[in-house]
Amino acid sequence: MIEDVSESAPALVPIFRSAQQLRLLGVLFAPQTEALSVGDLAERADVAQATASRELARLAEHGIVLDEMVGRTRLVHANRSLPWAVDLQALLAKTVGVPALLGEVLADVRGIDEVWIFGSWAERYVGHAGPPPADVDVAVVGTSPLNAVRSACRSVETRIGLEVNPVVLSREQWESTDDGFTQTIRSGALVPVAVPIGTAI
Repeated sequence: MIEDVSESAPALVPIFRSAQQLRLLGVLFAPQTEALSVGDLAERADVAQATASRELARLAEHGIVLDEMVGRTRLVHANRSLPWAVDLQALLAKTVGVPALLGEVLADVRGIDEVWIFGSWAERYVGHAGPPPADVDVAVVGTSPLNAVRSACRSVETRIGLEVNPVVLSREQWESTDDGFTQTIRSGALVPVAVPIGTAI
């Protein structure tokens, strides 16, 4: 996975060939993910389709992913029979899988409008170089009680081995141009967390 390097290694987990490769693997090795078309996979991973095709070809060449043609559609899925597939899935869950894990646990917390990861974890995720993040800072926009958010995040801390530090901000605070703390958060990298619709309302 480290040969023919044309993209920079991801700052969050620099052992991978590129940030695009890391995000594609994160989608494919997520629990319950079935075979996906290249287009669907590229969209979920936020990777250009041409880039996704190249990265997937490399991964398929090494047997890390498997693909097949169904009609005119190329479907790709994780090779979960690899002896280290479980370890890879765990590593991905602790890195690029963090937004998905947070989305799952926050789905049952009422009063959430938006959720964003900020701080050093977000900086590494978007590719800014620096030391590995020691924690995950999370901004919850809405009316949720902070203790409910903290309680929900504890299971993520156990799974990723990092402390999760949530803050709850009202819509007015989040959109304020006078709030110094909010402006500091919004001036840095932000990674959105998708909370399932219809539960955290």
